[in-house]
Parts: sequence; structure tokens; C-alpha cells
Amino acid sequence: MTIMQRRDRLSDLPDATLARVLYHLGSVNATVTSALSRRWRNVHAAVPVVDLVDPKKGERWGNVSRQKTCFDHQVTAVILGKDLPTRKFRLDAFYPPYDLRDQWFAIVSVSGLEEFDVKLRYWDHSRRNLCPFGTHPKASADFDEEMRHSFTATPPHIFRCDTLRRLLLTNWTLDVPAGGVSMPSLETLFLKRIMAEDGAVQRLISGCPNIADLTLEQCPSVKRLVVASPRLDSFAMICCHHASHVVLQAERLRTLRYKGGLPGENFFSIANCGDVLALTIDICESLLGKSASAVVPITKVITRCTNVTFLHLHLRPTMAFHSGAFTRALRHLPHLRQLALKGLLDNDETALSVSTLLRNTPNLDVLSLIPLRPRPPKPDYLYMFDGSDDDSSQNGYEENKKDKSALDGEDTYVHVPKILWGTRVECLHRLRKIKLLNYKGTPNERMLAKYLLSKASALEQCSITLPANKTSTEDRRRKLTKELSYWRANKRTRISYKSHV
Repeated sequence: MTIMQRRDRLSDLPDATLARVLYHLGSVNATVTSALSRRWRNVHAAVPVVDLVDPKKGERWGNVSRQKTCFDHQVTAVILGKDLPTRKFRLDAFYPPYDLRDQWFAIVSVSGLEEFDVKLRYWDHSRRNLCPFGTHPKASADFDEEMRHSFTATPPHIFRCDTLRRLLLTNWTLDVPAGGVSMPSLETLFLKRIMAEDGAVQRLISGCPNIADLTLEQCPSVKRLVVASPRLDSFAMICCHHASHVVLQAERLRTLRYKGGLPGENFFSIANCGDVLALTIDICESLLGKSASAVVPITKVITRCTNVTFLHLHLRPTMAFHSGAFTRALRHLPHLRQLALKGLLDNDETALSVSTLLRNTPNLDVLSLIPLRPRPPKPDYLYMFDGSDDDSSQNGYEENKKDKSALDGEDTYVHVPKILWGTRVECLHRLRKIKLLNYKGTPNERMLAKYLLSKASALEQCSITLPANKTSTEDRRRKLTKELSYWRANKRTRISYKSHV
């Protein structure tokens, strides 16, 4: 009996189709396919994408890496091995040699470049978040004096690229050409940890008349900003603590994110707040001791966004702090469908504040709760070497290994205070989904979860995300499922789990 040989239908596809498949892979994985067969040997050369990440994390010179191929040579080989001009150039590099680096940028920007996404890393504090409210012993809103002008200057020809649609820069010195900026095709601009002279960021933005997505993160030189692009759809300002006034002359702004200290009365000037559909408010500083009048400017921003359907509030130290002021703001959001609350959940009063906040969200469909726990600040030398670059590190929240959950021992009765149990929240009768992120099962978390599940009569799904450092995941899931299922008012509510991100 003859055994018919299976046909490789994937290899029968034309080169252009195969190149499109490899287009979605990183450069290393795309190149590896050349070893599959003779048919695949040169397909990767037709992929107009360079996407590489340098594995080095320590000193550039020394026995710190066991990689088989020098990263610098790898980048050069990928760039020169392309049959077509590079369309997307994505690079995460640690101290690349200045001579090779300049050649890379000159080659890829010759013609047709659409995306330039380059993150540079250095052997110093370049990863420290620029936030004066962080837990670092030297927390500051600006770069250290010894770091000034130490970042690599941006290549000038990038700012004259007519085809560039996406520009993403991390850890650069912004060097805007004297002749100005001309990027009529640019739609996305992302700047993070940028050293620049006063007004340099403004000159760059002014040279991008069609920008639609703008993110400024930890840019201490930004003080007064005007964005005049009529196409602006999304704007985010993250830890730019020297900024005092932002003007957005957008005709159809849909997404607005602000992370920083409590802003002043006239911080934001937005042409049409009524078009904003997704709003994120993340206050870095503690609200302890702050008067209600100090919170008014940020609640006014919420109030003006009358058509918001998604609202994310991260308040410090506790979730739903100054709940009365924010509750009054929510009265003006009749279309609110998704609400996310992030912060400490450390006592009965905080849980009651959450229920108070929910009273003015009658049409809510999805509720997300992200409970956090405090941690003590680390010594300065640990911050220097850990390369910490996440939000939890900046603001001093992480899993406390000594904080044992009740679920790690014997199950105990969860007491819901009478004042909380008697609180009537209209939205719980139509709520479809509850998300509990970073859920550890502490007494206060369980109390709030029991209250919500017991009241949510129309709930379809309860999604749980467990902390990354938990062990015995299966056993923990079994205990959680048993407890949460017992609390359900709607016995058809599904309990699901997601991996920690």
C-alpha cells in the first residue's frame, strides 16, 4: 500500500503572502524560518520590518551576556539583508555604538519609513520614574543634574520624513532641527523620558498637523502645551509634573488620560469635552489632608465629559478617596457603562466609599476593582540595579509577602458591616460583569466581593486575576470558586480566571 505524501499547502502560497505572515513576527523569528526548507530560505528578506530587542541588561563590556550573536551585528545584518526598504523599525537597545547607531538610522530613513519605535537603555538611573510622589529615596519630577544631556540626541533626518506615520521615542534627548519639523503624515507620537530644551516638544508637535494619538510621559520640559491638530483622537499626559496648562484644540477627542498631581483650576482647556468617551484619572499624590476644594478642578474635568462610557479612577492612598466629591461628578455621566477603581482597600470605610460611589452609576455594565497594598521603600542601591519600570514600583504598591490571605488558612466567616449591607445601589441590579484584579483574598477584599456578588442579581460573569507570586494556583482557584460561588445572588454567574499581566 502506497502512503501518499502530505502536501505542504503553506509553502505553495506566493512570496507576498508568506511575507505578510512573517510581517507579524519579530525579526529573529522571521529569520529562523529560513531553516525550514529551500522554499523559505529568502522569504524573510521581503519583510519590510526590523523588530529586535537587545537582551543585555548590565554593563555593555564584560561577561554579562551569553548570547550567541552580537546584537549590534544582528541589527546590521537584518537591515542590510532586506530586499525592500524598511517600513517599520522597532528597536530596544542597550548602549548601541554611536557609529553603528547613526548608520542604522540613516539607512532605514532613506525612503518609505512608516514607523520609528526606538527605546534606548543606559547603565544608570535612566529607568527611574520621574515622579516626585514615588518611593525612591531621590524621587523627583526631573532628571538628576549628573544625567542632564546624557541621552542620545534624536537623528535630525527623522523630523523631515514625509512618510512617517508613527514615532515612538524612549530615553532620548530631543534635538529639533533649526529649520523646524515637517511630518505631515505623522498620526501617532509617543515620547517617554525625554530630555529637551524649553519649547522643543511644542515645536515638534506643531510640525505634526495631522496627529491623532499623542502620549507624553515623564517629559519634565513640558510646561505649557497647545495641540492644534483637528484630528486628535487620543491624548495622554503621564507624570509631566512641570506642566501647568494644556490646550487641546481637537474637534473629536475620544480618549483622555491624565496621571499626575492634583491639577490647578485652569490646567485643561479642551475644545469639546462632550466627545470624550474614555477617561482615565490617576492622581499620583496622596489625597490625605487635601480639602474638597483641592479636588474640584479634577472633578470638573469629569463633569464636563458628559458622554463618557468608560472611567478609570486611581486615587491614593485608598480606593474611592473623597468619594463624596467624585460621587457628585458621576451624576453628570448618564452614559457611563464601565467603571474601574484602583487603590488601597484597607478598611470598612473604604468599602463603604466604593458603594457610595456606585450610587450614581445606575447604568453600569462592567465594574473593575484593582486593590493594592503598600510596601516600604527600598534602599537607593536596589533601585539603581533592578531596572524597575512599572507603575506599581513608582507608586509604592506591590504584593506584600507577609500579608497572608484568609484563604491560605482555614476559611473564616466574612462579616459585612450592617451599614454597608443596607446600602442600596441601583446599578447592582443590572451589572453584567465584575472584574477583581490583583485579588488576594484579604478580609477587606472578601468583604467587598461578598457584598457585590450578593447584590448583583443580573451578574453574568465574575473575572478574577490572581497576583503573579501566588503558589498552589489550582488549590487556590478551587477555594476561591467555592467561596465566590456561595455568595452569588445569581447562581448562573460564571467564575473565570485570568493570568496576571
